[in-house]
Amino acid sequence: MGFDVARNSKKCVRLQFQTFQQMYGKPLEGELKRELTGNIEHMLVDMFQDKYAVWAILLHKAMAGAGTNEKRLIQLSLIMSDYDVQQVSQRYQMMYQKDLYSTICSETSRSDWAKLVKGWLRGNSTGIADPNQIAQMLHTAAGGAGTDEDVFVEAMCNASPEVYRQVNAVYTNMYGKTLADTIKKEFTGKSEDAYLLCHQYLLNPALAVSNLLHEAMHGGGTDDELLVFVTMAFSEFFRGQTIRQAYQPYGDIEKHIKRDLTGKYEDVVMILWGFK
Repeated sequence: MGFDVARNSKKCVRLQFQTFQQMYGKPLEGELKRELTGNIEHMLVDMFQDKYAVWAILLHKAMAGAGTNEKRLIQLSLIMSDYDVQQVSQRYQMMYQKDLYSTICSETSRSDWAKLVKGWLRGNSTGIADPNQIAQMLHTAAGGAGTDEDVFVEAMCNASPEVYRQVNAVYTNMYGKTLADTIKKEFTGKSEDAYLLCHQYLLNPALAVSNLLHEAMHGGGTDDELLVFVTMAFSEFFRGQTIRQAYQPYGDIEKHIKRDLTGKYEDVVMILWGFK
């Protein structure tokens, strides 16, 4: 059952769920939980969930308890489109009776990465901007003794992806280096991770998705929560050759999946990303 479910689109999966319940009087989600265990259970069960509700749950989890999981908050926030922000915020309000933006503000510091996350959630991508002027402002902001991160926040959170791509091209032509190079030079730690992820998302969301997949599968162990979420939320949009090409800066995505995962878990992830 699991592999048949994995091969279908989200729309088909929801139809299967409805048909199963009509025929047998019980939810297919419950049957999957009974038949499966571990990460493969989470993966397939999440496919039946509202992805925006899952997003809201993970954001809540990142901010629950004694300390905020800042890395996860960055990963979950800066991969959202304007529409995603709207939908996740609505689910968060319904589920926790709290405003997502206000909660994030109360849980984060005034660090450079926190400014970007807050700006991203409140951004207004109008597309009305002069790429040449923005490129010059970014260059000036990165010069001197310190970086004016507010200029980066303004550019990333208010320029449309189309305008930002133009800014990136203009910046490279004018200064002989990419914006990514400048971000790596001017920011460190979580702030570097945040600004690079945002930069990638604006250039091409598949690049940001690849970044998170790499984060999930490198280091001491697999970040299963992140891998399951990114696969559930984005595999339908960036399958096969699209994600393979976007992942190339990190290596061969298929080899990395096979290296980190085993058994049915590996099979389902490979299927969902269009490699089987």
